[in-house]
Amino acid sequence: MKKDEVIDLAHNLNISSEDFVILSSSALVIRGILEQAGDLDIAVTKNGLEELGKKYPLKQKENGWFIVNDKVECVLDDMEGRKEKVEGIYLVDINDYLNYLESSSREKDKLRIPLVKEYIKNR
Repeated sequence: MKKDEVIDLAHNLNISSEDFVILSSSALVIRGILEQAGDLDIAVTKNGLEELGKKYPLKQKENGWFIVNDKVECVLDDMEGRKEKVEGIYLVDINDYLNYLESSSREKDKLRIPLVKEYIKNR
């Protein structure tokens, strides 16, 4: 999904922008760091999770995340103090995301580190 698709998908969840934060590759797409994302991962408040549960048949995974639909997954976390507003949408704080990437052992995360560092340097 390209930037416009990610933003449309987030808005079409029909929950308050105060009740979710975009994570992972989708947050990088919105910032222009990556061209596209495969899905939309979000952190939601308790209220956000309840609202999603009214609209979608949420399925909890073993790792605590919920499958919302074939393009969206969420985790319960208000992300208080660890988010920033970009283009009117809350995204995971870029420095927190860099810390996550640096602690990850996944190859795709390691490949994102120089991209995120460059973005931070040039902002």
